[in-house]
Amino acid sequence: MNGPASGAMPRGQARRGDASGRERHPEPVGGVLAELLDRLGIRERVERSATAARWERVVGPHIARVTRVGGIKGGTVFIEVAGAAWMTELNMMRRKLLGRLNRDRARGRIERIVFVQSGESSPVATRPGRTEKGRG
Repeated sequence: MNGPASGAMPRGQARRGDASGRERHPEPVGGVLAELLDRLGIRERVERSATAARWERVVGPHIARVTRVGGIKGGTVFIEVAGAAWMTELNMMRRKLLGRLNRDRARGRIERIVFVQSGESSPVATRPGRTEKGRG
């Protein structure tokens, strides 16, 4: 017996209400999550950490092949770069890249980019598909 007489709700319907019996409406997950992150005091950090996921989209595949996000501390993002020539080039593009990283971001903005040359054993230097003179 699964009808109104049994007290069960028809399939697909759920009871919504609080202790006072008032009907409650579902809240968007994004709003609930943002409120939780604010309460925990980590929203800025979480927003900044999204920078690593956005790096390739921001710089494009050509630059992404020779760089990677090495870490984020406070408002500074550290970018590992495969070679001195690329470091020089990227240093000249720093302001433009910073603007792109922060576009449409009210929170979790990156204040500074620091480029560091990666070592030969770094994933940047040995990334598949990367070619240099004398290497396949």
